[in-house]
Parts: sequence; C-alpha cells; structure tokens
Amino acid sequence: MRRPITCGLLLLTFLGCAFGQSKSSSTAPTGLELLQQVSRHYAEAKSYRIESVEETTTTSDFEHNWQKMILTAAEAEGNRYYYEGRSNAGGAVRVSDGHMIWNYHIDEHTYTRKETSDNSAAPQQPLNWAEMASLRAQNIRKGLSELASHFNSAERLPDTKLALNGHEVPCYVVRVTSSDRKRSLPSRRSEETFWVDKVHRTIVKSLDEFHTYMPSGSARIPMEGEVKTAYSVVELDTPLPDSLFTFTPPADAKLLQSFPNPLNNAAGTDLSGQTVPTVTLKSADGKLVSLDSFRGKPVLLDFWATWCPPCVKGLPQLAQIYQETKDKGLVLLTVDTDEDAKNAADLLAKGSYPWQNFHDSGDVSDAFGVNGIPRTLLIDANGKVVFDKINCGDSELRAQIAKLGPEYASLEPKGEGVSTKR
Repeated sequence: MRRPITCGLLLLTFLGCAFGQSKSSSTAPTGLELLQQVSRHYAEAKSYRIESVEETTTTSDFEHNWQKMILTAAEAEGNRYYYEGRSNAGGAVRVSDGHMIWNYHIDEHTYTRKETSDNSAAPQQPLNWAEMASLRAQNIRKGLSELASHFNSAERLPDTKLALNGHEVPCYVVRVTSSDRKRSLPSRRSEETFWVDKVHRTIVKSLDEFHTYMPSGSARIPMEGEVKTAYSVVELDTPLPDSLFTFTPPADAKLLQSFPNPLNNAAGTDLSGQTVPTVTLKSADGKLVSLDSFRGKPVLLDFWATWCPPCVKGLPQLAQIYQETKDKGLVLLTVDTDEDAKNAADLLAKGSYPWQNFHDSGDVSDAFGVNGIPRTLLIDANGKVVFDKINCGDSELRAQIAKLGPEYASLEPKGEGVSTKR
C-alpha cells in the first residue's frame, strides 16, 4: 500500500509545483506595472538623494554632437534641498537649509542668498543658461515619479544584470516606443529602455533612442540621436547629512543682490512676419476648429501648461486683456500642452477664465515649432504673425496689441512702468 501512496504524493507535489509556477508566472508584473511601481516609489519617498550622468549624442549627415550633463538632487523634510547641475553651458547650485536659500553660479563665482520667509516680489526673468542644468536636477524626482503617467503601455524585456559602481545589479528591463505614449510629437519617433533595480525598484539606467529633425528655415534636416542616463546614486528614505543642505561660498565668490537679467534667447522658431500655420484645434469637448476660421479678426494665441508656473501666473493678465478687448474684435485663444486635457480644463474652470482653450496632442506645437512656454503670438486680421515671443511681459504684449489699430490704443502702457514677466 506504501507504493501507491508514495506515487500519489509525488503526483500531488508535482501538480502543486506546476500550479505554483503557473500562478507566479500569471502574477509577474507587466512592463507598465513595473513603471507604475517605480513611479510610486519615487513619489512616496519622504527624502531622497539622486546623482546622474546624462550623455546626449546627435548625428546628421553633416554633424556629430556629444554633450554631458551631471546632476545632483536631494530633498529632506523641513524645506531642505540641494540641486546642482553642470553642463556645457556652465554650472549652478541651489541650496536651502529651511531658513536660507542660496543660488550659486559655479563658473561665474557669484551667488545670492535670501531668507525663505522673504516673499518680496522680484520680477521674473529668463533663467541664466547655467541655471538650466540645476533646474533639471530640481525636476529629477518629479520626472521619475510621473514616468508611468506618460504611457498607455510598455513592453517587458528579459531580465539582466547591469554593472554599476563596480558590482552587478539584477535588473528588470522595460521598453516603450512613441506608440506607447499618451502624447507624442509627430516629428519625433523614439524608443526608450529602462533598467530597474529588482531589489530597490529604482531606475539605474535609461536609454532614449530617437529620430527627429532640425528646422532650418522652411526645411527640415533629419537627425537621430540617443540620450543615455546612468544613475550612480539613488537613495530613497535614507538619512541625509545636515551638511548637504548648507552652503559655504568659496573665498573668491561674490555676493550679489540679484543676478543680471540675461537676454531672452529661449529656444523656439520665431514666426514673426510669416503667415500663421494652418492647423486644426481641438477643444476639451472634442470640437474641432480651424485656426483659419478666425481670419478677418486679430488673434492672440498663447501656448501654456498647468505644470508651467510662469504660464499659470500669466493667466490673470490674459484675463484682463480679454476683458479690455473682447468687444473690440480681438480673439483670445489658448492652447494647453498638458498630458491630460482635463488638467487644463479644470484649472481654467476654477479661475472662471471664459476664453476658448484647445488641447494639443502634439501636432499643433509641432506646426508652430514650440520648444518653450509660455509662448505668445499675435496674429493680425490677415493671418500674419506680427509678434511671437516666449515669456513676454504684460507691458510688452499690450504695446504690441495697441499697434493693431486705433481701437486698441487704450492698451498702450502708460509711462515707464516695469514690464511684468510671466
């Protein structure tokens, strides 16, 4: 009788193992689920320190370019933070110990400081090129915590081991393409791969391979490239030293009241003097409107997003202009570049902003060559762009509207008032 029992036990054991393997296999996370787990991990961290090296290579038939950016970012409770970025445009550091904020331009050996309680309204101005990298550092955690929200799907590739800091790290591998994105630009096709630390659920490496074009007048020059990012340090919810959040200026550093206002060289195609592109706009309720349908009236067109502080800050100024011009013939239109159209619709509804807003899925920005926001265009009744600028001031915009005709003369700024930057 022992033999049948033994066989029965073996059979049950085999079936149990097979069932366990099947169950484990069926519950293995998908590529998108892995990205969602990673995003939650970064979003829920109370403190963090991240260090990365980003290398960008671009190639065309007549050019080969390589750039590197080194970023360090850390945050802890008590409004303490440290952001440092170094690139070919220079380096900058922004530090807060919870009471004092320092901004240091590394290559210029200059810095500013102010108390965190100082709420004096300093006029906004374009960032110094050196500060672009430190701003990237400031947004590292945000970008990683929102990573999964950009995609509808993702492909899980075979697991692997990745060499990092002299040892091998077991990793999950996830790949996404342009077709997986919720919002993609027609002019940019990409394939991105993420290596996820199996133990810590953090990204240790990413690779973005893309095909795009470089605008040159009316021509489009094909270009391809890759962005390779290695995360040498990722510490989430680990104790951070207080010394990280203090700043001791170098002996040769000069304290300034404020940094000089750099020239506004924000990237973007200036369409001034050209006929406005023919595009179809899509409202939040799905209604399609051709921009050409407004021909015969001047149009103020503003590209913005809810995640862009200068954009949101400028909405009340646009509202005032709208009230002053709605009976004079000027049409005010805004185009949001948010991932989700509902975000913009909700914000505009909350502020009771009455003008028409349209959501851009990528094709409108592509047609206008929008590489920076807030971007404001003023289009005359004949469809000609008479003004096109990124981050323009309220006074400057009013002065341009006043040039449209005598009916808008009342918008001309009075005196030498300071231009309020958006």
